[in-house]
Amino acid sequence: MKKAKLQLSPRLVILLALLSAAVWLRLAGITWGLPGTFNSDEPHIVNSALAYAGSFPKPYDFKYPALWPTVLFVCYGLYFLAWSCFGLCHKVVEFVGLFGWNPGGFYLIGRLLAATLSMLGVLALARFEYIWRGRKWPWAALALAFAPVIVEAAHSCKPDCMMLFWACLAWIAGVDLQREGSRRAHHLCGAFIGLAASTQYTAAPLAFLLPAAHFFAAKKVKRSWLLEGILASAAAFFVASPYTLIDFPRFSAGMKDFAELARATAFDPVKMRGLVALNYWKFAGPGSIAGLLAIIGLLRLSWKDWRLAAVFALPLSLQWLAVSRYPDGTWPRYLLAVFPGLALLSAEAFDAVEMRQRPLLTLLVAVLAFAPGFLRASFADAVMRLPDTRPAAAQWIKENVADGSSILLDLPHASPMLAMTKEEAEELAAKTETAGSPRARLYRGMAQTHPGGGYRLYRVRRGALEMYSLPSQVERSQADYPLVDVRPGLDMARAMRIDYVVTSNWGADYARVPEMRTFFDELYAQTKFVKDFVPVPGEVAGPVLRVFKLSR
Repeated sequence: MKKAKLQLSPRLVILLALLSAAVWLRLAGITWGLPGTFNSDEPHIVNSALAYAGSFPKPYDFKYPALWPTVLFVCYGLYFLAWSCFGLCHKVVEFVGLFGWNPGGFYLIGRLLAATLSMLGVLALARFEYIWRGRKWPWAALALAFAPVIVEAAHSCKPDCMMLFWACLAWIAGVDLQREGSRRAHHLCGAFIGLAASTQYTAAPLAFLLPAAHFFAAKKVKRSWLLEGILASAAAFFVASPYTLIDFPRFSAGMKDFAELARATAFDPVKMRGLVALNYWKFAGPGSIAGLLAIIGLLRLSWKDWRLAAVFALPLSLQWLAVSRYPDGTWPRYLLAVFPGLALLSAEAFDAVEMRQRPLLTLLVAVLAFAPGFLRASFADAVMRLPDTRPAAAQWIKENVADGSSILLDLPHASPMLAMTKEEAEELAAKTETAGSPRARLYRGMAQTHPGGGYRLYRVRRGALEMYSLPSQVERSQADYPLVDVRPGLDMARAMRIDYVVTSNWGADYARVPEMRTFFDELYAQTKFVKDFVPVPGEVAGPVLRVFKLSR
């Protein structure tokens, strides 16, 4: 008796190939920069997660909501159990030392989790398209699968992909609510919105999806269900980020810091609204026609079902207005909460194209919509796989600069990763313990597991405004490092008996920090230029690093 052969249809083969391509985009280059910290936001996220070891579930600060650091904290606990064989082979202090001297595994765990969540959101949207519209091709899911902004976020240990995942589920529940008007859909939509906001504050405008879907529902629904959905949203937010309620004064102070920072930064609101609208247009990547398709889809939906069109239009409009109020609103990742809505609208336009029953036309539109994003994301992956100037500079310093030398660096993500001396680790452990900083445990662990050698490291003092970060967070973070205020010039560096200065064009420079002009003028005029590390397109990535030797 012959066994039946498994036959794959051409459509299924193509879908599997597209799925594989989306996974490849997220995994290629995911170890970029490791074991150093190469993204300006990643160190804060990882440090916040590890700080829970001494204060769970109380967060160190409220720059980000608590859900993502909490999930990372749980993952790191599992990492310790596996790495230490449940504590039999290694102690907790050795785990702390592992993070201090070789943190690559901690960052990779977060990046892999982000990549997985971004794909789960894509798959959820694809399943919904098949059930809702019976589509043979998941057009909306493909738009998100190859969107460069999402692929980039999947390479970082940041909360954006988790927020996108919850947002995908919220949009799915919102559309279901509008169509069916069920009580369950109210609860799910509200809960997913609350979880999205507990992952990233930029998802807050998505809250208007629930009332929009309720008031424009195709069927008559009970008004009490809207209240239940709102309560489900609030419950999900506070369960995932309980200290926003328990320690509300500190949470409120953090939000006031955000507002003050926005007011202190000059920007043109009218121009910002135009730039944010441009990010809507380019949601699937620069050069993609997916933004045009989303507009066409909204117009088509307005003609077919104006109520459903309103459910899409209201959250999209409010997200645009909210993001346009901030000086850094040009970052496309601040719109990720509404990307699923834009993708679903673009899929409506694909439906109109398919109705013409011209496969070549459908293929052309698909290529114009998805190929630009795929190519852009592939190019970014290729850059991530290149050698980097920061490890090269770190290796050169280890080979050419004597142990114990004093080195002035910029921010960690913009500088080579170097080991501090054991004496400095012990000094910082004592200092941070006195200040009550959770970083004291890290420095104690680093001192106890010190590999030998190292340098006395200092960092340039930077202002909150120039880094566009919360003043309170910057103050607490910089209190844990030995800093040098070089704005008056080189005299302070000389007083600290610094031997070398390493500058980075990703850190302080003339354009970004004009008050450091005196320092840079004296650095180039009064010190010896030793070595530079310059990126080469297609060969070497990273910042421009320059090493200077000071004479005492």
